[in-house]
Formats: sequence, C-alpha cells, structure tokens
Amino acid sequence: MKTLALLLVLFVSPFTTANDDWKTDRPVSGFSGLSVSSGIDVYLTQGNSEKLTIEAKGFDEDEVISEVRNGVLKLYIDRRGIMNWNFGRNTYVKAYLTFKQLNNLRASGGADVFGQGMLSFRDLNVEASGGSDIKLSLKANELNAEASGGADLILDGSARSLNASGSGGADLDARKLVVEVGNANSSGGSDVYIHATRELSMKASGGSDIHYYGPAKVLAKSESGGSDITRRN
Repeated sequence: MKTLALLLVLFVSPFTTANDDWKTDRPVSGFSGLSVSSGIDVYLTQGNSEKLTIEAKGFDEDEVISEVRNGVLKLYIDRRGIMNWNFGRNTYVKAYLTFKQLNNLRASGGADVFGQGMLSFRDLNVEASGGSDIKLSLKANELNAEASGGADLILDGSARSLNASGSGGADLDARKLVVEVGNANSSGGSDVYIHATRELSMKASGGSDIHYYGPAKVLAKSESGGSDITRRN
C-alpha cells in the first residue's frame, strides 16, 4: 500500500507544480504587429512607450513566451508533453501591453484581445480566428478586418475604409464603426455587420448574413446559397 501511495504521489506531482500566481514585466520593443494565441487574454493600451506585463496562474514563467520576430510581438504558451498540463486547474495568462503603433493584429487559438480606450491606427489589418475574440474602439485610415472559425470581432469608432470578411461561423460586428467606403463578404454561416456613409459593396454566400447600416450608396450586392443581405436602421 505504501508503495502504491508513493507511486500515486509521483504520478500526480507533475500536474500540480505550477499553481502559484505570478506577475512580471517583460522587456519589449521594436514591434508593429501583435500575434497572440493559446488562450491568452491581452489588454491593449496606446502610449508613448512600449511595455508588457504578464500575469498568470498555473504556468511557469518560462512556459509563457513573449518574443519579437520580424517586427511582430508573439505571445503564446509552450508546454511540452501531456505530463506538463494542469488538468482541472483554474489557469490563466493575462498580458497588459502598451504599444506605440500597430499595423497588424492577430488572435487565434481561443485568445482574446481587448482595447483599453480609443486606439488610433494609420492602416490596420486585424484578424480573429479559432474561437478568439477581439473587441476594439478605434480610429483608422484603411482597415482590413477578418473573422473566421467561430471567432468574434467587435469594432466601433471610425475609419475611412473597411474591408470586412467573415467565414466559418464567425461574427464580425462593425455596426458601430462608421466608415466612408465599405466592402463586406460573408460566407460559411457567418454574420457581418457594417455601417457606411458613402459607398458599399456586399457579397453573402453559404447560409451567411450581412446587415448594413447608414446612407451609403450600394454599388454591388450579391446573395447566394440561402444567404441574406438586409438593410438595418
């Protein structure tokens, strides 16, 4: 019995070695893009300097990776082997990031990104995939937004132009983002909401929906495969 108990302790111990909460600042600089995955929550603040603070529970510090590659800050979790996972634990990783300017933002693998206050961008590509959520209040010149794989992308503010694309059961809600020129594409059971004031082109296919707002002139409109394009007030 003692031998069995000892073996049980040795087996269970790898699952319970990373229970402590921890918080640390990480050096970071020289990035204009952000890519986050592995279920990490990111809180974005714009400022005159760049700063990254990581807060976590259930992970060792060396398992939470933050690195800049080719101008892109990558945030992800690196755990090798099933013996390193904490089953049934209340684990989380939160990243508090202050940036100067971004032109690319991508969330995947269940990661979430939340903008803190109104953020200003020149041109921005933003992409949510794999069950991730992105919520931003922003001002931009040209904006490309894409949601796929069950992700949610919620935008408000203003931009000169918006290319919005939803696929794979995703939701892209830009009804509170007022743009001059808009282009919306929805496919694969997705929903896209867009608000334009001057010109608008739309295409919906594969059981998808597009909901459009504003006084923009509709230049092109295409519905197929049980999809609907509907004007909203």
